[in-house]
Amino acid sequence: MKKIRTACSLDCWDACAIEITMEDHQVVKVQGDPNHPITKGFLCQKGMKHLERVLSEDRLTSPMKKENGTWIPIGWEMAIQEIGAKLKEIRDNFGSSSLLHYKDSGHGGVVKSIDNAFFNSYGGATLPKGSLCWSAGIAAQKLDFGKPLSHNPDDYLNAKTILIWGRNPVDTNIHLVPYLKRAKENGANIVVIDPIKTATAYLGTHYYSIKPEADGFLAIAMAKIILSEGDEDTTFIDDRSRGFQEYQQYIDTFSMDALVDKIGISLEEILELTALYKNKPSAIILGYGLQRYYNGGKNIRFIDALAALTGNIGIAGGGVSYANKRVVEWIDDAYASNTLAFEPPTFKRALFADYVLENAPNRIKGIFVTTSNPVVQLPDTTRTIEAFKAIPFKVTIDHFMTDTAQLSDYVLPATHIYEEEDFIYSSMWQPYFRYTERVLPPRDGVKSEFEIFKLLAQEMGMTDFLQKYPDEKTYLNKSLAPLLEKLNLSLEEIQGKSLTIAEEDIPWKDKKFNTPSGKFQFINPVEEDLEFISIQNHEYPLHLLSVHPKHSLHSQHFKDEDPNTLPKVYGSAKTFQRYGVLEGQEITLSSKDGKIQALSIFSENIREDVLMIQEGWWLKNQGVNRMTSTGVSDIGNQAVFNNCLCKIVK
Repeated sequence: MKKIRTACSLDCWDACAIEITMEDHQVVKVQGDPNHPITKGFLCQKGMKHLERVLSEDRLTSPMKKENGTWIPIGWEMAIQEIGAKLKEIRDNFGSSSLLHYKDSGHGGVVKSIDNAFFNSYGGATLPKGSLCWSAGIAAQKLDFGKPLSHNPDDYLNAKTILIWGRNPVDTNIHLVPYLKRAKENGANIVVIDPIKTATAYLGTHYYSIKPEADGFLAIAMAKIILSEGDEDTTFIDDRSRGFQEYQQYIDTFSMDALVDKIGISLEEILELTALYKNKPSAIILGYGLQRYYNGGKNIRFIDALAALTGNIGIAGGGVSYANKRVVEWIDDAYASNTLAFEPPTFKRALFADYVLENAPNRIKGIFVTTSNPVVQLPDTTRTIEAFKAIPFKVTIDHFMTDTAQLSDYVLPATHIYEEEDFIYSSMWQPYFRYTERVLPPRDGVKSEFEIFKLLAQEMGMTDFLQKYPDEKTYLNKSLAPLLEKLNLSLEEIQGKSLTIAEEDIPWKDKKFNTPSGKFQFINPVEEDLEFISIQNHEYPLHLLSVHPKHSLHSQHFKDEDPNTLPKVYGSAKTFQRYGVLEGQEITLSSKDGKIQALSIFSENIREDVLMIQEGWWLKNQGVNRMTSTGVSDIGNQAVFNNCLCKIVK
């Protein structure tokens, strides 16, 4: 028996440490590492499915080339020669920025980021900016605090009240749940704020079903009550913040009656919620759904202001935990990405189709896709496919023949986290990281991204790249040099261990912030555009929310769904019955951008006039982003998936 320690590379809150038991070179047991402070021996089903994925018979095990619409396997030597020749042709004839490198968060490790270094060595490809996931909130907390940091999970046990705002950890952040249960046992109020009565709401002590995108208005209403009752923390406001007077003047422009109408719960409920939050110390734990709107940044900033107003910042049991970017600053990104002296051309990620088809028509001559599946993940699938097809040369690296791979000219098979060493630091929540061990030898016919890009560099004569990045160990050692120096450990000494650089559980304990003034920055109407964008369409009166499924991380686990399986859309009986729809009936959901078929499921956990569907479905199962619109949030260039209005057709 042998124990091997690796980690989950999925783009997840938890980034679980994994312990694998081997016998005779076979995996006999997979579990969460029992010695990890967070994982403590258990995994969610997504983590358990890694073994199934790495051993799957559907894995790509040879480079594939499309000829006359038919996929044929080709050898690695031919694939590298043909792709390398085409990349050189594009660069030499049209410039390096005529190639678009599309990458997202399909793998949360350092080694696979060699693609960034390669394309910067290539000369600088066109890159997406912003996010489909979290960037409005990141931008908001950078403005307010200087950078986004979260409290250590253990600190939630110090709170008297915990607001779980737009987050469903029972389904998407399972290792947070034991802390919430313990806090509840200690007498804390667990308050869930969400348009959907999630599984987490049943765990809580209080639940408030607000309208979609009403989060910023709710924070304003709570602030007005706190100020009217004289319960603001004047010491924090006077000594540790900037912009309070302008903030107060702005929220005074809202009447409480208008706010109640926008929020969708009663004034009595808002007063009750505010009283709960005033019971300090109070923690706010934010999800990502509430910033996937045109007003996404404002929603987060008004919630941050609520914490500042009450002095719930920099204290045990307080804070606004949205993301936890602690480790990234200890990675030498200038080396890891081979940062260019100039910024290559960029486009807003959510506006991919607009960029390719309208902003830069015929300029993009090739696209190289890594660690992502943009055809089903980007909004407005129909336009995304049109844009993807309009690009003359397309390469995708993946484990499986995804929808994006299907539309490509070449697909290259990559190694899985169990088949490689890497440094996993992708948790958005807990502060631990792990340098993983290899569990299994790579499948015959697959190569790591590092080897793929090294072969391409050799084919293309990129000698500077080859000298700078000779092997994976060198790449890891130099990329992690600041972290290793801080830990006073070698790369070998951290392998298989769960470590942290968090020096304290409580961000901003010294009340010194990373903002230009060194103070907390209230959202400021004098310096910023605070107009709330309101979308309404009488033709499409229902609000569709696409939420993360429990069993998959985005599209990664939907490959095995039967093509005849339709996604389920959840709504209240009143909503469906108004359209004459029976439970379990096949219906068409239609938006201004597209339509899909789905099965109606009655649920009294959904507000009237709101529908809920799980994201991640592949095109064979409709693909829910056929309905979502392109667009970006007020700050951060965030996709606005939750600004999706629709109607039901029987």
